[in-house]
Amino acid sequence: MLSFDREKALAIAVFLIPGLTLFGIFSVGPIAYSAVGSFYSWETFTMGEFVGLDNWIDSLTDPLIVHWSNIQELRYPMGALTHNLLWVVIHVPASTFLGLGLALLFADLRGRRILRAMVFAGFTVPPIVIGLVLLFIYDPQAGIFNELLRVIGQEQWVRNWTQSPQVAIYALIAGGIWVHTGFSMLLYSSSLSAIDPSLIESAKVDGAGPWRRFRDIIWPLVKPVTAVVVIMGIIWVMRMFDIVYAAGGAAGGPNHAYSVLGIEVYRAAFRPDIDYGMAMVVALLQLFIVAPLALYIARMR
Repeated sequence: MLSFDREKALAIAVFLIPGLTLFGIFSVGPIAYSAVGSFYSWETFTMGEFVGLDNWIDSLTDPLIVHWSNIQELRYPMGALTHNLLWVVIHVPASTFLGLGLALLFADLRGRRILRAMVFAGFTVPPIVIGLVLLFIYDPQAGIFNELLRVIGQEQWVRNWTQSPQVAIYALIAGGIWVHTGFSMLLYSSSLSAIDPSLIESAKVDGAGPWRRFRDIIWPLVKPVTAVVVIMGIIWVMRMFDIVYAAGGAAGGPNHAYSVLGIEVYRAAFRPDIDYGMAMVVALLQLFIVAPLALYIARMR
């Protein structure tokens, strides 16, 4: 018995140590380094003197991160943090429920595999390419979106949607919803296929309509998947960089109209006016927002 325990412990260690080592080097290490470095001044690549909360105060009062007066007046830019939260509020519920709706719609259709593949295809495209595609879709001359507006007689709405400060962020969020809906649909489709068909048939025999079958049978069984979809959606949105960069460059659109935290980390760390202290603070803000939300939603399962 003692020999078996030793062998088991050795096997566990053999499998865990490499993974934990890589996790420590590439995840825990950088987070700890950023947490310490955010309290120091920086001279290019060199950590300077201890400055306490100065980097945090400067970052949270920077209009590029949070533009308090514009928030009160509902004008853009509202700051990268506000834009990220706006992505979460709009993008996550929309992509989640659209994915569930499409999964339910395709469940009993012929050719559902082809339809699912078509919807999921957007999620397989690199985000930087999605950003470039959105530029073409919203182009005022050649873009299909503006052409559709002309066809239905709404020429007054034709514009360059990615360069209009008041609407650009919503245009990009719509593109993000299109991309992530395929991911949520695929997870929901897998969950629906695992439901015992006899449960649905029994409910039909008992006279339960479509809504009642969804409410009492389908929704409780796909609820764990919903937690995963929401968590992954929040993480994806809070890490947003590629789509915004491709559509609006390092400024995050005209006058930073739809800049996000990932763009501000890039600008602080890799643009000419290097400010590693601010880059670390903004990167930690992303972590502090995502981690509690993910833990809370996971506990709701």
